[in-house]
Amino acid sequence: MCSSSTVKEPFSARVQFTLSVAIQESYGAKDFLQSISGKILARHDNDERESGAGYITATLVQFGDALDHGITPDRLGDGIGGDIAEYWEHLFDVETGRWKGAIQDAFEILGTDLLVIDCLEVYPRFRGQEIGLAAVGRTIDVFGPGCGLVACKPWPLQFTPAFTNNRRKLQRLLPPNTDLDNAVRKLRTYWSRAGFWPVGQTEIYALSMSQRR
Repeated sequence: MCSSSTVKEPFSARVQFTLSVAIQESYGAKDFLQSISGKILARHDNDERESGAGYITATLVQFGDALDHGITPDRLGDGIGGDIAEYWEHLFDVETGRWKGAIQDAFEILGTDLLVIDCLEVYPRFRGQEIGLAAVGRTIDVFGPGCGLVACKPWPLQFTPAFTNNRRKLQRLLPPNTDLDNAVRKLRTYWSRAGFWPVGQTEIYALSMSQRR
């Protein structure tokens, strides 16, 4: 599916989403974690050809649907691995499978599901046009309804193993010349512009769909 969004001149941009879901007679906990990939495409207003401007990846975690399908909280917790397990631990009551009371009160949560923004990269040529924030916004527009929270863990790509262990990818990224602390601080400020706020002492930042501006 495609979702268009106009950003600052001289570029216009869109996100081309890809989502795959299983079709089967019975479902396990992992079947309620939907992986979303979005290719960010942009073009100059005077150019008919589009260029790849970056990408965004996300995960739609259908906790409410899993419980409705008879997946018990313990099975749900056992079936969740990787980075999503950290969101489960910090945001949800593992006994009931529902939002923790403190999280519910702080963010005034209405929906039952969680949308996680896993990764966002805008290629150097297209930076400074707010394409990244526009892509995040459209991803939330399309996949956020029905979710209580949208969450992420802001962390600079240049300090992730995928880039530090791959010199070619790191050179292509052209990260700013700064140390880890400054890079993290700037990135968290960037996400706060999209309405995300820290969750307690965790590294998670969250946006309440009920409070979204």
